[in-house]
Amino acid sequence: MNDAIARFTPITDAAGQHVATRDTTTGLEWAPVGTEEHDSQQAAEKAAAELDTLGGGWRLPTIDELAALIDRTRYNPAIDAEAFPFVQSDWYWSSTAAAWSSASAWLVGFSSGSVLDYHRDSNGFALACRPAGQ
Repeated sequence: MNDAIARFTPITDAAGQHVATRDTTTGLEWAPVGTEEHDSQQAAEKAAAELDTLGGGWRLPTIDELAALIDRTRYNPAIDAEAFPFVQSDWYWSSTAAAWSSASAWLVGFSSGSVLDYHRDSNGFALACRPAGQ
């Protein structure tokens, strides 16, 4: 059995659609925050908090939580695409501010698995997370 696949469990809705993913290693559940880019990190953070998939309790992840999803054996996307079919090869916001500038926050690029900071007023996608079973 592949450990990377065993780590993630799909969560389906009543119609059987894969709407979220449970990470059995961290105990977090992950869901997409829409399919469009958000026009800022603040907009992504707000949209994550308002997400109603499978109930509430969602938030934008920290950079450490988000970066833990990077699969460095993959490229374009650098994430397990079977476990995360809703993640695009693009930039995803975290809730973590850059220490050197309150105008910047950290992102993960799931095209190559890059982690970097960028101005909070830039576009980016979002994944929401919450403790499993909430």
